[in-house]
Order: sequence, then structure tokens, then C-alpha cells
Amino acid sequence: MASNSSGDRKSQPQSRRKKSSQQQVEQTDRSVSLSIKLVRLVICGFGASTIAGTAISIVNPPKPLATKIEPPIPIPPPHQIGLLAATTASTTLQNRLQVLNQKSTKLDASYLFINIDRGEHSEWGADRVLPAASTIKLPILIALFQDIDAQKIQLEEKLTIDKKSIAGGAGDLQAQKPGTQVSILVAATKMIAISDNTATNLLISRLGGKSALNQRFRNWGLDITTINRPLPDLEGTNVTTARELARLMMAIDRGKILSDASRSQALSMMSRTTRNTMLPQGLGTGAKIAHKTGDIGSLIADVGSIESPTGKKYFAAVLVKRPYNDPSGPELVRKMSKIAYTYFEQPVPTATPSFSPKIESGLPKTPLLKKRSTLNN
Repeated sequence: MASNSSGDRKSQPQSRRKKSSQQQVEQTDRSVSLSIKLVRLVICGFGASTIAGTAISIVNPPKPLATKIEPPIPIPPPHQIGLLAATTASTTLQNRLQVLNQKSTKLDASYLFINIDRGEHSEWGADRVLPAASTIKLPILIALFQDIDAQKIQLEEKLTIDKKSIAGGAGDLQAQKPGTQVSILVAATKMIAISDNTATNLLISRLGGKSALNQRFRNWGLDITTINRPLPDLEGTNVTTARELARLMMAIDRGKILSDASRSQALSMMSRTTRNTMLPQGLGTGAKIAHKTGDIGSLIADVGSIESPTGKKYFAAVLVKRPYNDPSGPELVRKMSKIAYTYFEQPVPTATPSFSPKIESGLPKTPLLKKRSTLNN
């Protein structure tokens, strides 16, 4: 019995140790199992958040970090050109102009006369691509005053004449020595009033060069008007159309391409054009004109806005191909100008419906004047 009791006492600790070991194993298993579950939960949670984040980023992509951008200099008023809607072709005016043109067999005229308030126009070959001659100085003037409005250029700023800019032909700056300085105001005035080619080349350079200017013309909606060479460009590589010249003139006079101050100054310069042998000669006493002429021998041109003493206003753009320096070219423009002035001075026929100009964005357009662009041969 004693031996049995002694064996039982010895066996009890061993069984307790076994149970304790099993409990530890079970606890370890439970801990491991719990850890595994926690890891799985974390992984699942991370995966779910990743999927959710991806979905959100697709539906609502994150915005880039904001960077400080300097606001543009405001141009008062908005520089976008606005104005003009459809006008009706005047059969009467067209017939009178065509009878005149048919008599001038050695001349080839392209033109557009348009009276917005009256709602009438007359055109012939208005989309023909022709040499611009010095009428190319008109869009350069607009670009200059846009930069003045944007405070990028000051009228008092000095330009330095260099050998590259000096050009023959019209103007007196060509007589100045390289290194001579001239203000922007003087250069712009000479470019328009006496068609100074040296002044024009200086301004083209100051405005960023011909490529920069051509891009601006495209931004305005001009498809054709292009500077290809510096002035005087006697070969006629700088091109335009009668329609685009008329649109530019309307843009200055009635659009919002320039501030009121710049518009007034640009028209003042154009009213001082010294060559008045074409459009001005066909006007009545007391009429006012702001215009720009062009002449490269084989082609002459004149574009302007005309206002009669009664306050009636219309726009004209005429380009005439001619035998070199043929005097009958300017005479044709004078006669066409007189016909248009006389017609637009007449009262509006009672059958003509009232016309209300429509405001449009961009350059003035003439929707009813369909483009028929054909390259000049």
C-alpha cells in the first residue's frame, strides 16, 4: 500500500506537467491563430482601402498642388474684337461699280465696301490673296496698341535704329545713322502717316518679329494676312485680302480690340496719312477719313473708315493690280470711292428692312459674304 501511495504521489506531478505543457501549447496555438487572423484582417483592410482609393481616384482624380501664378495684366476694355453681322448685297451699288470695272480692262480690282448701320455691302474678289504692300502696317499698328494697353510697351520707349532695320522706299528714318534713337510714338506715327519702312521694321522687331505677329493675326481670326519679309517688300510676298483689311478697319473703329484711348490715337494717326490720292479724292466736302495706303508699283491699295458730314459711316478696302506704276490705277480707286460715297449718302430705300448690328466674339465677320479664297496667280 505504501508503495502504491508513493507511486501515486510521484505520478501526479508528471500529469500536472503534461497538462501544463498542453495548456501552453494550446495558448500558443490560440495566440498564433489570433495573430494570423489579425494579419489577415490588416491585409484585407489594406487591400480594401487600396481598392477604394483607386476607385475614388478614378472617379475624382486628385488635384495638383496649387502653384502661385501671377495674374495677367488686365486690358481695358477686353481686347477681343466684337461686332458685325450679316449685311445685304446692294445690287445697285454692285452694278455701278462693275460697269466702271469693265471699262478698265488693264486693271484688276478687288474690293469690299460695307456700311454696317445701313446693312449693305458691295464686294468683288474680296477673298483673293494679294500683295499687302504697306497696308500690312495696319495690323502691326493694332498689335502695337494692344501691347500699349497691356502695359508691355510705353509710347515714350526708345528704339535704336540699326543697319538691319534701315529700309529704302518711303520714309525719312532711312537717312538716320545707325545708333540713332527714336520713340515708339514717333516710329508708329511715321509708319502710318508717311508709311516709313524703317520705322515699320523697328516696330516689327520690338513686337517679337514676324512669326510672333503672324500668330497674333491668326489669333484674331485672320487666315491670310501674313508678314513674310521686312519692308519694303517690293516683290509682294506679304499678303492680305480686301475682306481682312476691311475687318481690321472695322475692328479699330467699332470693335473692342483696343482701349478707347488707343483706338482714338490709332485713328488719329490714320487721319494724318499724307498720301490722299485715292479713297479721299472720291469723298464729298467735309467728309472725314482714317486710312492706310499701299503701293509697290504693280499693285496699289487703300483701306479706311469714311464718315460723311451727316454722320454716316462706312468702310472700304480696295486693292488694284495694274501695269507697273500705271496712273489709271489710282484713278480707278478714286472713281470707285466716289460711287460708294454717293450711294451711301442716299436715303435708305423704303423696301430695305431695318438692320440691327449683332455683337459677335472675335473679329468682325460678314456671314453672308461667303469666302471664295483663291490664290492670286
